[in-house]
Amino acid sequence: MDISLLLDSPNQDEPSSPALTLVEEQSSALTPVKKSRWSEEENTLIIDLRGNGMKWGDISKRLSGRSATSCRLHYQNYLERREWDDEKKDRLARLYER
Repeated sequence: MDISLLLDSPNQDEPSSPALTLVEEQSSALTPVKKSRWSEEENTLIIDLRGNGMKWGDISKRLSGRSATSCRLHYQNYLERREWDDEKKDRLARLYER
């Protein structure tokens, strides 16, 4: 399949979303996927780079074998600190009691 046909969009600088997905899938298919545990160095690097506003695709390029999606999910599920204020805790407790 010629992916250049999918990349044709009104604005050549911004390909359509399905095309980006296809390109990402094809590029990730060529890159060996790392399925081992995340190291402290990887965790620290993700936190630092994301804190500086770097995009997931750029972060994954610095972590050999880690996809942009795996970096994002690891960050959101394990590294991102979400503080709960008393109001949110109380609201959750009220919902749980129902």
